[in-house]
Amino acid sequence: MEQKVRKQYLVLFVSVVSVSTAAIWIKLLSDVPSPSIAFWRMLTSSLFIAPVYFQKQLGSLSRKELLLSILSAFFLAGDFTLWTLSLKFTSVASSIVLVAISPLFIMFFSLVFLRKKPKTKDIISTVIAIFGIILIGSSDLNLAANSKNLMGDLLATIAAASIAGYLMIGQKVRQTVGTANYIAILYPATAFFLIFPVLFTDSPLIGFSNKDYLYLVCLGLIPQLIGHTGFSYALKKVPAFVVSLSILFEPVLSIIWAFLLLSEGLTLKQISGGILVLFALYNSIKR
Repeated sequence: MEQKVRKQYLVLFVSVVSVSTAAIWIKLLSDVPSPSIAFWRMLTSSLFIAPVYFQKQLGSLSRKELLLSILSAFFLAGDFTLWTLSLKFTSVASSIVLVAISPLFIMFFSLVFLRKKPKTKDIISTVIAIFGIILIGSSDLNLAANSKNLMGDLLATIAAASIAGYLMIGQKVRQTVGTANYIAILYPATAFFLIFPVLFTDSPLIGFSNKDYLYLVCLGLIPQLIGHTGFSYALKKVPAFVVSLSILFEPVLSIIWAFLLLSEGLTLKQISGGILVLFALYNSIKR
């Protein structure tokens, strides 16, 4: 593996670790509505990158690159909104399992739009990873087929498709646009789209405790600015499919963080599922 590609994978690893802390920050923000959390997450990360506009001469984006960056932001906002909304109708485990099928959407979209057939190795890796995620959430998996649960499952499935769109478009843009230029459009545009769920649900944006504001800043800085910026950086060389598969390791690490920091239990099924996800990721990136 060439040096530059190895660096991309190292950044990808740091990104997954960073993004995995999101569940901890969100859990600590129990008094803040979900739409407000998502908006503040993107607003905070946008403010952190604001100095880029003043301290660095950003390269000009073509109209196509600008529109694609905004479209990518739309899909990222869709992921945050739809997954959060799905939790009102179905269990956390069911939602996580369905969001985990995003690699399948990438393979499907690649076949339909790019005429690119998936590799057998990628199909096997995806099946193994999804089975691992099912093991992780099996104790809380919602199998009852009522209309409310089906609505939540549908929303989580669309969220998975949104992740796929976000990563595939991001990879397309990153072939000609630098990471700083890309996120300078991506993050503010995502914050703009996320203001609509806030307005629709009449969620507050101010009036939180100082501790909550601190957690919101940490959410915008660690999972978003470090984590998702790392994803954007890695997309230059790492296939969107591999990035989406690596994101499946997020719930595994989230469980470990919860075990270490929140004293939550850790079961044999969760450990076994985590090992399967890790193996699937290794199987996908090895030559």
